[in-house]
Amino acid sequence: MSEIIYLTKEDILTANKIAVEEFGDGLQGFDDSCVEKRVVEPQTKYFGEEQYPGIFKKASLYWYKITISHCFLDGNKRTGLIATMLFLELNGYEIKADKKELYLYCLLIANHKTRPTLDEVEEWLKKNTALKK
Repeated sequence: MSEIIYLTKEDILTANKIAVEEFGDGLQGFDDSCVEKRVVEPQTKYFGEEQYPGIFKKASLYWYKITISHCFLDGNKRTGLIATMLFLELNGYEIKADKKELYLYCLLIANHKTRPTLDEVEEWLKKNTALKK
């Protein structure tokens, strides 16, 4: 496997800008330390071992944490999805689910009563993602 390309802070902020300008209420603003955590988290290692090994575990972490952490004033669910799609694309993958499926899964993740586990998000991504052609 080639080296994983991670999202930068600018990537996540751009994802939010797209989410807000194209699909949101226009509220701009973010918690800088929260965004920084989202950048670092997928790269975390303890004693040399990755905390979140594999492309789909990392992708699920971006989606899950950006969605539920409320780093942004508006567009957290959309930002989580856009950032995840960008991360997968940078690493040679694309989500194959349709817009309605993506919308419904975003709502599941955001709702504390229906929220899947990180492992379940990872499995969903594995089933609904393919290598780019």
